[in-house]
Amino acid sequence: MRIGADYYPEHWEKERWKTDAEMMVKANIKVIRIGEFAWSLYEPEEGKYEFDWMDEALDFFGKYGIKVVMCTPSATPPKWMIDKYPDILQNDIHGNPKLFGTRKHYCFNSETYREKTKKLNTLIAKRYAKHPAIEAWQVDNELGWSNTTRCYCKSCENRFRSWLKEKYGTIDNLNKTYGTTFWSQTYRSFEELNIPKAGACYDTCHDTQGQNPALLLDYYRFCSDSVVEFTKESVDTIKEYSDLPITSNLLDAAINSGTGIDYFKLSKEFDFVTWDNYIEFQWGKAKPETVSRDHALLRSYKKKPFWVMEQQSGPCGWSKLGPTPTPGKLRLWTYQSVANGADTVVYFRWRACPFGTEELWHGILNHDGKPNRRYAEVSRVGAEMEELSKNYRALMPRARVAIIKSFDSEWSQSIHRQVEGLYYDSLLLDYYRPFWNMGIPVDFVTAEEDLNRYDLVLAPMLMMVSDEGKKNIETYAQAGGKVLFSFRSGIKDMYNNMLTETVPGVFADLAGVEVEDYDPLLEKTTATTGVFGNGMAHMWCDIVKPVTAKVIGKYTSDFYAGEACMTVNQIGKGEVYYLGCDLDEKAMKMLAVYLGRKAGIDMDLYKVDGVEVVDATDGTNDALFILNYNDHSVIVSMERSYENMITHETVENVVELKPYDVAILKEAN
Repeated sequence: MRIGADYYPEHWEKERWKTDAEMMVKANIKVIRIGEFAWSLYEPEEGKYEFDWMDEALDFFGKYGIKVVMCTPSATPPKWMIDKYPDILQNDIHGNPKLFGTRKHYCFNSETYREKTKKLNTLIAKRYAKHPAIEAWQVDNELGWSNTTRCYCKSCENRFRSWLKEKYGTIDNLNKTYGTTFWSQTYRSFEELNIPKAGACYDTCHDTQGQNPALLLDYYRFCSDSVVEFTKESVDTIKEYSDLPITSNLLDAAINSGTGIDYFKLSKEFDFVTWDNYIEFQWGKAKPETVSRDHALLRSYKKKPFWVMEQQSGPCGWSKLGPTPTPGKLRLWTYQSVANGADTVVYFRWRACPFGTEELWHGILNHDGKPNRRYAEVSRVGAEMEELSKNYRALMPRARVAIIKSFDSEWSQSIHRQVEGLYYDSLLLDYYRPFWNMGIPVDFVTAEEDLNRYDLVLAPMLMMVSDEGKKNIETYAQAGGKVLFSFRSGIKDMYNNMLTETVPGVFADLAGVEVEDYDPLLEKTTATTGVFGNGMAHMWCDIVKPVTAKVIGKYTSDFYAGEACMTVNQIGKGEVYYLGCDLDEKAMKMLAVYLGRKAGIDMDLYKVDGVEVVDATDGTNDALFILNYNDHSVIVSMERSYENMITHETVENVVELKPYDVAILKEAN
């Protein structure tokens, strides 16, 4: 466990480097990330390369024992390149080029840009592969940030046509699969296919794209694959010269939801994954359970510890500032990361830059570069992590509950929302939240991966599933697993077409139900009762007819009062639940308690409002994290005797935490 900082040696006079390095060492900052936006410094003119500035920076900070994450700078192609090779620019959904002046304005499918990227990456990797200061590599930066995964240029159109031809073989097969007889969209050849730009029916205000949904989903998959392919080229280039681990910094599922990249696939290219964690900034304030969910996603992509490559360290925003972190929050947010699986937390940034787009984006230090209370707080964390590392290796939560995350379902639901107010990731968060509230760690999984390590698997709105995934879920249930499907599960094939089988389609036999009718709730609510207590549905109600299942929940209002809303079906040694509606937060908590107990999980042990409890282990030593997000003190009851690994005090019966305080407990011998 350790901390680091994102650093830009090119932003500061070299005379300042010494002060920065000395302050970093004093704060126990062990690693810095550098170089992710430095293309114009490496190659100020085409074919003219300058590396002296990076040589000097690496040598300098290496002398202080500070390790380096070395970045490739493909996120920011320089101006001379845009002027000479304008074909590298991305096009937006209207066909307009994304002009120079910000970042991420390149097309992943531009052959020119791929060649330029590979050439510079080769030179960087070859030059620095054996440098003793470097401990890892980062390729690019925030892949897919700000809606830059999906490009609509000619290069993408040509590659997409080839991608479709390889997938479908013949144009007749594509026409049949897509149902192109609808709206007279039949194609005579793959060359006639267009990429799905904004058409006559495009209406962003109402989430309406208007293009064929099968075509759209294929294009989203193609764009995701393009990012993965581009990334693999960069990773493979580095691996020719270096055996050090390689990563890139991913984005969260809240503020930046919908990058359009299948992170499960992308993560296979990396040795470890990292992400950028901003909690309170210009674009919003994330709730603790949302940040915890994002950490859970990151550890789930590779089922191993991860890094936070950019951790908020000050007030930040581009045109407006978010709130300054209240004293204690930097420490709290850092330990939330560690509790949920991060073994390295790198603060963005070391010091606020006085120029450029992000001049309002504060770091640990303000623009003046002087020590301040944030530096003091980070220094405290650095000292604590130094001590904790003597007792712990990287920690991972012990998760017995899993939620199936399907990027295909996410993208499908973004094309057809189904009903006003319904969002795939928000629904997954609704299922995650009650377990978070009760200190029950949750992982995210694909339908195809091993589920046997979990006692309970939740599949909210799993709209489509591969044959392999369906079989895997069936096998898990037959062997004694507990599975829950929600409304709008199993309704589509893998091409984004609606199935003609009665809902829930491919999961009907597993769930033992048929959905006779459904009511998308618009400007009304429906009352329910069941094993979850009394609740209210606000978005969707399936009117469920049990076939082999038993009813454990009913509607109590509307024209379908008395009809089933929730069922359970015995499958082999296991049970499959079907919940045909959404539920309010109180009912979702009761549902989690019910399902958890059915799965043999101790529920609601540590429930205190605004407190996160995480049971983690490094495989040898255990740690119970208690994190207080309240602006007031709390007392949490404990069932055993513990040692507080930060204060080394004995904890009996209760632990008291000050506002934004943290306790890390190890059971007493």
